[in-house]
This record gives sequence, structure tokens and C-alpha cells, in this order.
Amino acid sequence: MTFLEAPRSLEELKKIPKLLGAPQMLNMVVGGKTPIIARAAAAEMGFSLVLYANAALQGATKGMQVARMTLRERGSRDEAQAMTATFAERQRLVDKPKFDALGRRYATTQSGAPAQRRTR
Repeated sequence: MTFLEAPRSLEELKKIPKLLGAPQMLNMVVGGKTPIIARAAAAEMGFSLVLYANAALQGATKGMQVARMTLRERGSRDEAQAMTATFAERQRLVDKPKFDALGRRYATTQSGAPAQRRTR
């Protein structure tokens, strides 16, 4: 698989898979140099893999900005405002029970000694 950095036009995008005789990866960054195209269009052009680099990060950043702005303007935030995931969803996404179990497994006492585990 090959990757050509930052094609800048649709014409360049269309040429890449034809010029290079190997599977092609296309990296699309919102606000970047490469024109954003639909995944189906990329496949039609001959791209085997499409990365939407930073899409989740850029979305999360925008969400954080909106949440902070709302908090500043209204003075409060809650789940009912539908701009945030619920607390339960947050706990599910970070797999909270798994980390609680790890905490219990590797807990130490204040002296730094391993906590005694109960045995049955």
C-alpha cells in the first residue's frame, strides 16, 4: 500500500491510483490540503483505504468549545441540554467496571504494601 501526501485537487486525486500500481491510501483532514470527498467516490477512483484523520478529534474539540461557551453564557450544564453524552454513556465508553476491578486488584495500603486479598 502506498500513500501520496496531500494531493491538492480532484484531478490529482483521480490520477494517483492510476499512476501507481499498488493499493492506495487516502488521508483526509477537514481543513487540510486534500479536497474532502465521499468514501464511495474515493473507492470509485481506486483508493483501497480512506482515513479521516482527526475527524473525531476535531468533532470533540468543537463539542468542548460549545460546552464551555454554554457553561460561560448560561452558568450551568446538564445532560438534558443534549450537547453532552450522559454520564452513564461516558462510564460505558471508558469501561469503568474494568478499571474499578483493576483498582481493586492492584490496590495498595497507605504504606505502599499490597492490600490483602480475600481468599475463599
